[in-house]
Amino acid sequence: MTENNSKTGIIFDLDGTLWDSSYQVGIAWNLSFKRYGVDLELTQERMAVMMGRTVPEIGEILLPDIELERRNEILHACCVEENRRLNLYGGVLFDGVEELLPALAGRYELFIVSNCQDGYIQSFLNYHGFAKNVTDFECIGRTGLHKGDNIRLIMERNGLAKAVYVGDTERDMHSAHSAGIPFIHASYGFGKGFAAEHAISSFRELPELLDKLLKE
Repeated sequence: MTENNSKTGIIFDLDGTLWDSSYQVGIAWNLSFKRYGVDLELTQERMAVMMGRTVPEIGEILLPDIELERRNEILHACCVEENRRLNLYGGVLFDGVEELLPALAGRYELFIVSNCQDGYIQSFLNYHGFAKNVTDFECIGRTGLHKGDNIRLIMERNGLAKAVYVGDTERDMHSAHSAGIPFIHASYGFGKGFAAEHAISSFRELPELLDKLLKE
Protein backbone atom coordinates (compact mmCIF):
# COMPACT_ATOMS: atom_id res chain seq x y z
CA MET A 1 0.00 0.00 0.00
CA THR A 2 1.38 3.37 -1.01
CA GLU A 3 1.54 6.21 1.44
CA ASN A 4 -0.60 8.45 -0.81
CA ASN A 5 -3.56 6.05 -0.61
CA SER A 6 -3.20 5.12 3.07
CA LYS A 7 -6.21 7.28 4.00
CA THR A 8 -8.34 6.33 1.01
CA GLY A 9 -10.93 3.64 1.65
CA ILE A 10 -13.20 1.53 -0.51
CA ILE A 11 -16.13 0.41 1.64
CA PHE A 12 -18.19 -2.50 0.34
CA ASP A 13 -21.63 -3.82 1.01
CA LEU A 14 -21.56 -7.63 1.05
CA ASP A 15 -24.77 -9.28 -0.21
CA GLY A 16 -25.40 -8.49 -3.85
CA THR A 17 -22.06 -6.71 -4.13
CA LEU A 18 -19.31 -9.22 -3.32
CA TRP A 19 -21.26 -12.48 -3.06
CA ASP A 20 -24.64 -14.20 -3.26
CA SER A 21 -25.13 -16.38 -0.19
CA SER A 22 -28.89 -16.86 -0.62
CA TYR A 23 -28.68 -20.59 -1.36
CA GLN A 24 -26.87 -21.52 1.87
CA VAL A 25 -28.77 -18.92 3.89
CA GLY A 26 -32.07 -20.35 2.65
CA ILE A 27 -31.03 -23.85 3.72
CA ALA A 28 -30.00 -22.54 7.14
CA TRP A 29 -33.30 -20.76 7.70
CA ASN A 30 -35.38 -23.72 6.49
CA LEU A 31 -33.51 -26.06 8.86
CA SER A 32 -34.11 -23.68 11.75
CA PHE A 33 -37.77 -23.21 10.89
CA LYS A 34 -38.22 -26.98 10.85
CA ARG A 35 -36.58 -27.33 14.29
CA TYR A 36 -38.96 -24.71 15.71
CA GLY A 37 -42.05 -26.08 14.00
CA VAL A 38 -42.50 -23.09 11.70
CA ASP A 39 -44.57 -24.07 8.66
CA LEU A 40 -42.61 -22.09 6.10
CA GLU A 41 -40.10 -23.12 3.45
CA LEU A 42 -38.06 -20.49 1.67
CA THR A 43 -36.98 -20.83 -1.93
CA GLN A 44 -33.63 -19.37 -2.97
CA GLU A 45 -35.52 -16.71 -4.95
CA ARG A 46 -37.52 -15.60 -1.91
CA MET A 47 -34.41 -15.60 0.26
CA ALA A 48 -32.62 -13.43 -2.31
CA VAL A 49 -35.37 -10.80 -1.96
CA MET A 50 -34.61 -10.65 1.78
CA MET A 51 -30.87 -10.08 1.35
CA GLY A 52 -29.64 -6.69 2.54
CA ARG A 53 -32.41 -6.24 5.10
CA THR A 54 -31.74 -6.37 8.82
CA VAL A 55 -32.61 -9.59 10.65
CA PRO A 56 -35.50 -7.97 12.59
CA GLU A 57 -36.94 -6.64 9.31
CA ILE A 58 -36.80 -10.12 7.78
CA GLY A 59 -38.52 -11.50 10.88
CA GLU A 60 -41.34 -8.97 10.56
CA ILE A 61 -41.88 -10.00 6.94
CA LEU A 62 -41.58 -13.78 7.31
CA LEU A 63 -42.86 -14.37 10.86
CA PRO A 64 -45.37 -11.56 11.53
CA ASP A 65 -47.77 -13.73 13.54
CA ILE A 66 -45.18 -15.13 15.97
CA GLU A 67 -44.85 -13.43 19.36
CA LEU A 68 -41.77 -11.19 19.46
CA GLU A 69 -39.76 -13.07 22.09
CA ARG A 70 -40.19 -16.42 20.31
CA ARG A 71 -39.61 -14.78 16.93
CA ASN A 72 -36.29 -13.41 18.17
CA GLU A 73 -35.34 -16.86 19.48
CA ILE A 74 -36.05 -18.37 16.05
CA LEU A 75 -34.18 -15.59 14.25
CA HIS A 76 -31.16 -16.10 16.52
CA ALA A 77 -31.16 -19.83 15.68
CA CYS A 78 -31.38 -18.97 11.96
CA CYS A 79 -28.35 -16.67 12.24
CA VAL A 80 -26.28 -19.21 14.16
CA GLU A 81 -27.03 -21.90 11.56
CA GLU A 82 -26.39 -19.41 8.76
CA ASN A 83 -22.93 -18.51 10.07
CA ARG A 84 -22.13 -22.19 10.59
CA ARG A 85 -23.05 -23.15 7.02
CA LEU A 86 -21.31 -20.18 5.44
CA ASN A 87 -18.10 -21.00 7.31
CA LEU A 88 -18.33 -24.51 5.86
CA TYR A 89 -19.58 -23.82 2.33
CA GLY A 90 -19.23 -20.10 1.61
CA GLY A 91 -21.33 -18.26 -0.95
CA VAL A 92 -21.08 -17.57 -4.67
CA LEU A 93 -18.62 -14.77 -5.44
CA PHE A 94 -19.60 -12.41 -8.21
CA ASP A 95 -17.49 -12.52 -11.34
CA GLY A 96 -14.14 -10.77 -10.83
CA VAL A 97 -14.26 -10.57 -7.02
CA GLU A 98 -11.84 -13.44 -6.38
CA GLU A 99 -9.02 -11.91 -8.40
CA LEU A 100 -9.73 -8.19 -8.15
CA LEU A 101 -10.41 -7.79 -4.42
CA PRO A 102 -6.80 -8.73 -3.52
CA ALA A 103 -5.56 -6.49 -6.34
CA LEU A 104 -7.57 -3.54 -5.03
CA ALA A 105 -6.20 -4.20 -1.54
CA GLY A 106 -2.75 -3.51 -2.92
CA ARG A 107 -3.84 0.01 -3.86
CA TYR A 108 -6.46 1.06 -1.32
CA GLU A 109 -7.63 0.14 2.15
CA LEU A 110 -10.71 -2.08 1.88
CA PHE A 111 -13.62 -2.27 4.32
CA ILE A 112 -17.02 -3.96 4.57
CA VAL A 113 -20.21 -2.55 6.12
CA SER A 114 -23.33 -4.72 6.03
CA ASN A 115 -26.75 -4.96 7.72
CA CYS A 116 -26.01 -8.44 9.04
CA GLN A 117 -25.48 -10.32 12.27
CA ASP A 118 -22.08 -10.64 13.93
CA GLY A 119 -20.15 -13.53 12.41
CA TYR A 120 -21.58 -13.17 8.90
CA ILE A 121 -18.85 -10.96 7.46
CA GLN A 122 -16.27 -13.12 9.24
CA SER A 123 -17.70 -16.16 7.42
CA PHE A 124 -17.16 -14.43 4.09
CA LEU A 125 -13.61 -13.40 4.96
CA ASN A 126 -12.61 -16.76 6.41
CA TYR A 127 -14.10 -19.11 3.82
CA HIS A 128 -12.98 -17.16 0.78
CA GLY A 129 -9.58 -16.16 2.17
CA PHE A 130 -10.08 -12.38 2.13
CA ALA A 131 -9.28 -11.68 5.79
CA LYS A 132 -5.80 -10.49 4.82
CA ASN A 133 -7.24 -8.06 2.25
CA VAL A 134 -9.87 -6.28 4.37
CA THR A 135 -8.65 -3.76 6.93
CA ASP A 136 -11.81 -3.49 9.02
CA PHE A 137 -15.54 -4.24 8.92
CA GLU A 138 -18.71 -3.39 10.79
CA CYS A 139 -22.34 -4.48 10.99
CA ILE A 140 -25.58 -3.74 12.78
CA GLY A 141 -25.23 -7.03 14.68
CA ARG A 142 -22.17 -5.68 16.52
CA THR A 143 -23.01 -2.00 16.96
CA GLY A 144 -26.80 -1.79 16.77
CA LEU A 145 -26.26 1.06 14.29
CA HIS A 146 -27.66 1.23 10.80
CA LYS A 147 -25.52 1.30 7.70
CA GLY A 148 -24.91 5.04 7.31
CA ASP A 149 -23.77 5.30 10.92
CA ASN A 150 -21.54 2.23 10.56
CA ILE A 151 -19.97 3.72 7.43
CA ARG A 152 -19.14 6.86 9.41
CA LEU A 153 -17.83 4.72 12.25
CA ILE A 154 -15.48 2.85 9.90
CA MET A 155 -14.22 6.13 8.46
CA GLU A 156 -13.59 7.67 11.87
CA ARG A 157 -12.03 4.55 13.35
CA ASN A 158 -9.61 4.21 10.44
CA GLY A 159 -8.89 7.89 9.83
CA LEU A 160 -10.15 7.88 6.25
CA ALA A 161 -9.86 11.21 4.46
CA LYS A 162 -11.60 9.92 1.33
CA ALA A 163 -13.89 6.95 0.70
CA VAL A 164 -16.56 5.53 -1.60
CA TYR A 165 -19.27 3.01 -0.82
CA VAL A 166 -20.02 0.18 -3.27
CA GLY A 167 -23.43 -1.45 -2.86
CA ASP A 168 -26.37 -2.81 -4.80
CA THR A 169 -29.54 -1.28 -3.29
CA GLU A 170 -31.20 2.11 -3.06
CA ARG A 171 -30.89 1.84 0.71
CA ASP A 172 -27.12 1.46 0.24
CA MET A 173 -27.10 4.66 -1.81
CA HIS A 174 -28.97 6.61 0.88
CA SER A 175 -26.61 5.22 3.54
CA ALA A 176 -23.54 6.36 1.59
CA HIS A 177 -25.01 9.81 1.07
CA SER A 178 -25.94 10.12 4.74
CA ALA A 179 -22.30 9.38 5.53
CA GLY A 180 -21.23 12.08 3.06
CA ILE A 181 -19.43 9.88 0.55
CA PRO A 182 -20.01 8.91 -3.12
CA PHE A 183 -21.93 5.76 -3.99
CA ILE A 184 -21.23 3.20 -6.72
CA HIS A 185 -24.20 1.03 -7.69
CA ALA A 186 -23.32 -2.63 -8.28
CA SER A 187 -26.18 -3.02 -10.76
CA TYR A 188 -25.46 -6.75 -11.22
CA GLY A 189 -26.68 -7.34 -7.65
CA PHE A 190 -30.13 -7.61 -6.05
CA GLY A 191 -31.19 -3.94 -6.12
CA LYS A 192 -32.81 -2.62 -9.31
CA GLY A 193 -34.91 0.26 -10.55
CA PHE A 194 -33.17 3.35 -9.17
CA ALA A 195 -30.74 5.93 -10.52
CA ALA A 196 -27.32 6.33 -8.93
CA GLU A 197 -24.56 8.79 -9.72
CA HIS A 198 -22.15 5.99 -10.61
CA ALA A 199 -22.81 2.37 -11.61
CA ILE A 200 -20.98 -0.78 -12.68
CA SER A 201 -22.58 -3.72 -14.48
CA SER A 202 -19.71 -6.03 -13.47
CA PHE A 203 -17.25 -6.04 -10.59
CA ARG A 204 -14.53 -6.02 -13.26
CA GLU A 205 -15.47 -2.41 -14.11
CA LEU A 206 -14.72 -1.20 -10.59
CA PRO A 207 -10.94 -0.54 -10.73
CA GLU A 208 -11.24 1.82 -13.70
CA LEU A 209 -14.14 3.74 -12.13
CA LEU A 210 -12.28 4.03 -8.82
CA ASP A 211 -9.24 5.45 -10.58
CA LYS A 212 -11.47 8.10 -12.16
CA LEU A 213 -13.42 8.99 -8.99
CA LEU A 214 -10.50 9.11 -6.61
CA LYS A 215 -8.46 11.36 -8.89
CA GLU A 216 -11.20 13.99 -9.02
